[in-house]
Parts: sequence; structure tokens; C-alpha cells
Amino acid sequence: MRSTKSFFKVIAFFVLVALVSGCGRFNDIFIKEVSRVQFRGLQQNVVLLNFDVEIDNPNTRKISVTQIEFKAWLNDRELGMFRIAEPIKLVPCSRQTYVVPAEIELRTVADAFRLASSGSIESLLDRIEVEGKIKGKSFPVRKTIKVARQPFRNIASSL
Repeated sequence: MRSTKSFFKVIAFFVLVALVSGCGRFNDIFIKEVSRVQFRGLQQNVVLLNFDVEIDNPNTRKISVTQIEFKAWLNDRELGMFRIAEPIKLVPCSRQTYVVPAEIELRTVADAFRLASSGSIESLLDRIEVEGKIKGKSFPVRKTIKVARQPFRNIASSL
């Protein structure tokens, strides 16, 4: 009786290891294009924006981009922190355009005027530079991608 229980525990352990080890691989996602910036508003020192991002997810499982956090610069002067407002859930085996709510937490209120006076919101992607990290997950795998300082528009080609 005792040997039967231990036999089933060993079999269950090997089955569990085989299942978990088979779930740990995934293909890279591709950011095809970052386009159309929409200004949603200004709350104290936070500029609220929406971006349209076209993403190709060749994986058979859902992937969540849980955090994007960048330091942002405009004309070699630090603006503040650029981050997404909510996680992005990528549909499996698809190529879709996602609306990404983002916010730029400015260091001072004067930076908001500097942003507004430097040109249109549409050209914002060309004018700011970013550096930071992107975190994503698909159970049981988590991955962090470090992004070197570069223009925001070039992020899609560097990942």
C-alpha cells in the first residue's frame, strides 16, 4: 500500500515536470508600427496619451505586457517618466492594432508648456527620446527587455 502511494507520487512529479518544462518557450512578438498619438488630457503633472501600436503575436498563448517604464527626454532635457496606464493583453496568433493608454509624469508643470510649445502631439513620437524597460509574461515565463536611450519612433525596430 505504501509503495503504491510513493509510486503514484513519483509518476505525478514526472508528469508535472514534463508539463511545466514544455510550457516555458515562446516566440518573439514583433512591433510593426507605432502610430497615431491622441492627447487625452492633463492632470497636474501627468500628460495622458493614447498610442496605436500594431503588434504581431505568433504565439499560441496570450501574452501580457505588464509594464512599460521609460525615462523620457525632450531636446536633451529630462521630461519625466513615461509608462503605460494598464497592461496590454495580446491575442494569440494574431496581428492587431492595440490602443495603448500611456502617461508621461512630468518633473514640473513647466514641462507641460514646453511639450505643448514644441510642436504638435502627432510629432511627439519623433521628438522625445526614451530609455527604460518593458516587462511581459505568459505563464510560467516572465521576461524583461531593457531599452537603450533612443528616439521613441525607433523602438519598434530595435526590439
